[in-house]
Amino acid sequence: MAGGNSPRDKMIQVMYLVLIAMLALNIDTAVLEKFVLINQSFEVTNEEKEVDNDKKIDAIRAAVDDSGNRAEDVAVLEKATELREEARALMAYMTNFKDSITNMTGGRDENGKYQGYKDVDAVSRFMVKLGNGDSLQSRLNKYTEMVREATEDTSIVDLARNANQIPIYKDNDAFNHLPFKELNFGYNTPMVGGLASLSQLQNDLINLEIKALDHLAASVGAADLKFDVVSLTTLPEQKVVAAGAKYSAQMFLSAGSSAIVPVMTANGDTLEVEGGRGLYEFTTTPGSYDKEGLAKKSYIGAISVTLPGGRDTTFIDTVEYFVARPVIQIQSASVQALYLNCGNELQVNVPALGSSYAPSFSMTGGDVIKGSQIGQVTLVPKAKNVELRVNNGGNYIGSQKFGVRQIPAPEIQARIRGKQIDGKRGIPISTRSFDLDAIADASFAQFLPKDSKFRVMEAEITLVRSGRGGASFSVKSPKVPLNRLSGQMRKGDALVIEIKRVARANFQGRTENFRNFSPKYINIPLN
Repeated sequence: MAGGNSPRDKMIQVMYLVLIAMLALNIDTAVLEKFVLINQSFEVTNEEKEVDNDKKIDAIRAAVDDSGNRAEDVAVLEKATELREEARALMAYMTNFKDSITNMTGGRDENGKYQGYKDVDAVSRFMVKLGNGDSLQSRLNKYTEMVREATEDTSIVDLARNANQIPIYKDNDAFNHLPFKELNFGYNTPMVGGLASLSQLQNDLINLEIKALDHLAASVGAADLKFDVVSLTTLPEQKVVAAGAKYSAQMFLSAGSSAIVPVMTANGDTLEVEGGRGLYEFTTTPGSYDKEGLAKKSYIGAISVTLPGGRDTTFIDTVEYFVARPVIQIQSASVQALYLNCGNELQVNVPALGSSYAPSFSMTGGDVIKGSQIGQVTLVPKAKNVELRVNNGGNYIGSQKFGVRQIPAPEIQARIRGKQIDGKRGIPISTRSFDLDAIADASFAQFLPKDSKFRVMEAEITLVRSGRGGASFSVKSPKVPLNRLSGQMRKGDALVIEIKRVARANFQGRTENFRNFSPKYINIPLN
């Protein structure tokens, strides 16, 4: 809920992190489709909870009538109604945002699918540039203040917080400067990611409203109403969960009495009951996934009560849920292909696992080095193709295959005091030395700066006159002294440098011969 301490709230916060991290990714269709699934799941849950909250208002109104419409109870009903109406208006407000974003990106096709689900501009433009994110933050936090006042619970945190107000972000320099609107709807946010984020905020709003209405209901005895229809109800926090994530659901009677002490079980396991509700929580496991990536599962819940008059009754329900195949999201400088014998740093996220994400990694065709942060891993490929396997809590999550590139050969330049020698003008015969620098490919150096340090280790220098080779000598360092040839060099001669061997220092600081190197020649005229 809004307090930020529930497993589901932590999962939502992790999803915000993932949505921000995705700005650096090449997002494939499979990932975007999972966001559609997440959004749909939230929308179904939100609709069900809104119906439940309407019933809570009816129950409070009935309790007030039964109590003779006392002034203090009528005031409670008015406050509950105000909260319900404002929540309903806020839900519609956010739904209009989702409709606007959908229309901006082409609407839906004849099959109901989003036309612009790959769009990465509309969300930030609508929510950030047009200021809708600011207005949403203001309204959500105003509602939070209404709930604090109604419940007298000052520990309730704002629904729409900036990154520095959220525990998992406040010490993270990459995110703690972001305001609410950019944290949730910033640059490069996919269209379906924006919809899912809005649906999550709607879910948080409804959960906060539930907290407030339950508090108000208790104050007028609405929870003690007599009932004539009894049924078992389960309220899962999510109907679709990922393999390896926790399934969490509340199990309760749809109507009850303080005089009834129920005994609850799920798949035969006895649950702890507090306030007439039992919490059932377990770690989900993979199953037989369908083409949509879902595995249908179920458990049997039972509630045994002694009804007025001493009659023992047990209510049984089979509760279905779906386990979603987790989506592995990989962030790196070059995710499409890795570089051979290099430390390719990746950030591997599985957003559906939320706070239960504690991955372990293995690799075929190379070595794996686990990073200091959750999900950080360095891959060192030894083959042309490699595969990374991801596990969580002993459960296999999935794998990602990568192609492996050869390290591009560096460019060799002859330099004097850091300035490249002009191959046409050459150098004066009075020159006493020059350097041979191995310059890494610019793209490679950008991706893997720790692996792009090259050094010339061996070269042969030959004095050429009238097209014929003369005196020569070898060096085994980048420094080329010319004192051996100083007495022989004449204007019009040339120096031909053959670079025979180049070394590379890898990301661990170890130096090795660079094997993807063919001898190169540099011609320097003398003048």
